[in-house]
Amino acid sequence: MRTFGPGAVLALACSGAAAIAGCDTGRFTASQSIGLITRGSAAIQQHWDVELVGDAMPGSILQLEGVYATLPDDRTVGLELLRAYVSYGWGWLEHEADTVEATGDLERADELRIRARLLYLRARNIGLHHLRLQDAGLDPAMREGPEALDRHLTQHYRSPQDAALLLWTGYAWGSAINVGRDDPDLVLSLPTARTFVERAVELDESYFEYGGLVFLGGVASALPADVGGDPEGGRALFERALAATDRQFFAIQVQYAATYAVTMGDRDLFIRLLREVIDGGDPRPEVRLANRIARRRAILLLRRVDELLP
Repeated sequence: MRTFGPGAVLALACSGAAAIAGCDTGRFTASQSIGLITRGSAAIQQHWDVELVGDAMPGSILQLEGVYATLPDDRTVGLELLRAYVSYGWGWLEHEADTVEATGDLERADELRIRARLLYLRARNIGLHHLRLQDAGLDPAMREGPEALDRHLTQHYRSPQDAALLLWTGYAWGSAINVGRDDPDLVLSLPTARTFVERAVELDESYFEYGGLVFLGGVASALPADVGGDPEGGRALFERALAATDRQFFAIQVQYAATYAVTMGDRDLFIRLLREVIDGGDPRPEVRLANRIARRRAILLLRRVDELLP
């Protein structure tokens, strides 16, 4: 059972122009495609066919990697690639892992989660690369620990425009931890990932459908209070995000059910939240694909209600 995840807005970068590496013409071609990337991303988020988009995403990610190889310091391209990796990992690989695990194929589920972890780590490294380009003091601050990192981020990241890169870097890192719990060193880095997200929330908590609140709510709710968790604090964050989005971004309910409701053994809340997603229709076309992915995950979770909350 995965306890927190990225909440999945589909940021598929669907540029049709591959980079021509190694020459000025290539750089020009790649730079001209950036507008197509961002416009295409928004269009894909309105699509209704989860499987169609999932089948297309690996090819689109590789095309975007080609653009990024030519423009490795372009923040727009890097952020779109980071988001695409996180979205594909959560929306498809983790879903497939949970599906095959329910059939008893644990070996295949482990293989899929290893793949997802590698994609998340690639995404995290892209985020860190772009942060390092503007911030030579980032690595020393991370080495000193979460408190020093928090002071550093507070001092050097003051614009709401910084929230996107901080949030997605932390999200990617936390997602890798979530599917890589057999790696103690990775698990111990969770406070660092959380610190990036916390600063993003301080700068602009509304960014990405209040995704930072959802991430932090999932982390807080993953463990009971008597072993170091803060599920009631997590619940408050989930409720805040639900209110701010008019309960129309369904990944919030899914994460709320999968973390807080399971940790607290609240079967009624678990069922109520998931039924809200399954029966919720199509309230916001601009996040249609994300909501359909959330609905698919809600159905899978609800089928496991007797296992998770007997």
